[in-house]
Amino acid sequence: MKNYLTYPCKIMRITQNYTGTTSHLPYSTGKPKDYPWDEGCTDTGRDYCYCPCDEMKVKRIYGVGSGGTNTIWLESTSEVLFADGTEDFCTVLIIHPNDADLKKIKEGQLFKRGEAICREGRDGCSSYHFHFSAGKGKYSGNGWKKNDNGKYVLTTTKGTYKPEKLFFVDTAFTKVVNTKGIKFKELPEEKQKYAPGIYKVTKALLLHVRSGPGTKYAKKKYSELTADAQKKIKKRAKYKANGYVMGLTFSVYETDGDWGLTPSGWVHLGYCTQQS
Repeated sequence: MKNYLTYPCKIMRITQNYTGTTSHLPYSTGKPKDYPWDEGCTDTGRDYCYCPCDEMKVKRIYGVGSGGTNTIWLESTSEVLFADGTEDFCTVLIIHPNDADLKKIKEGQLFKRGEAICREGRDGCSSYHFHFSAGKGKYSGNGWKKNDNGKYVLTTTKGTYKPEKLFFVDTAFTKVVNTKGIKFKELPEEKQKYAPGIYKVTKALLLHVRSGPGTKYAKKKYSELTADAQKKIKKRAKYKANGYVMGLTFSVYETDGDWGLTPSGWVHLGYCTQQS
């Protein structure tokens, strides 16, 4: 799946949007501004927020054990695809988690997509919820700045945006209960470019087999391939090649973008032809 930015909670029950007169209007009408929303989740117990993209890094934690309201900033480690069709890094601010949750998190810590980050809290407020703000680009300065209405707003290198411009809703992950008038886009269905089946190496003399679906993963040596693959390679190439050779056929069990999982590991299917 592409690196879509998806809504970070399993239940969407927004209790105040960025135009809310309860407390948010001074944020969205000041200079500079951000567009905060309050997320109440199930309204019983304490729910988690989850990493909304392939990977995010904790940039700063503020307020734990002090008089300041608890806040955590996270930044994506790679560019994400936003709901408005643009791509860039993303920075997310979360306010109100309790001390007990934030004490378990360290600056520099990494979270993968779908991994729980922290529970909704009530540090600095009267009821359990998350106060979210988000923007394009990377974490900037110390993460926030007081605007001319006296509110501290998120600062990023590319500016803050309304949540519906940034987040898709993955309906397989998030149940929508209340949007408070915010119109989010649903995560688009991706059509797989390649399908499982039998493939043949037709566009490379040597096709590397990797431990995962991408060039960042390690290449496998001949000795790390299956016995069947070793036999086919040696018969066709006449030597112990560290990968699949031209003309070799193999099975693909699942695909991830341009990559296919074979019995020996992942290969780039752009160098192959699917057999009928």
